[in-house]
Amino acid sequence: MKTKFKLLKIAGFILTLLLLVQCTAIGPGISYSSTENYFENALDGTGLPLKYSTTGPWELGLTFVAHKNGVIKSINIKNPELGNKRVSIWDTNNRMLITSFEYRTDSDKFYQKNLLNFKVEKGRTYTISFNATNYYYYELFFKKLPMSDDNLTLLSTNFTPGTWQQFPDKQIDNIIHGLIDIDFEWEIY
Repeated sequence: MKTKFKLLKIAGFILTLLLLVQCTAIGPGISYSSTENYFENALDGTGLPLKYSTTGPWELGLTFVAHKNGVIKSINIKNPELGNKRVSIWDTNNRMLITSFEYRTDSDKFYQKNLLNFKVEKGRTYTISFNATNYYYYELFFKKLPMSDDNLTLLSTNFTPGTWQQFPDKQIDNIIHGLIDIDFEWEIY
């Protein structure tokens, strides 16, 4: 009886430890840790008031560089325009489209999660964009981009006028517009 109790106690301790560490093993020798709505939680986290604009159409984007290999598990967008939107992932350095997909916005109150498994390479610069006429944004009153932590640097928000899929080449450092975010898992060692 004492042996069963000890085993249950050890199993409970191990389970608690795993839940506290919040890391999962994916494949041999690689572990990942993760954050949902990475830019809002890890880099921004300012509690700034949400603003609304109707000045489009624009291709709106965020540009970031990864400091670790990882996986974008979800692209999350909060947008006042309901319906289908095209989301694009670009290689920023050569302005080449890597992939694009359609997502559906059913609510303008919450981030809409768009699940995917997109591998991110350490040191590579990416831009995630979508097209919108109406959009939400935050003004960074006392901060400017870039904002950084151990995993990513949010370099800029980007835009270009038009209704078609194109690389958003104009950069701004004091507004986060479009409200694009990611659920990001990065390698830990």
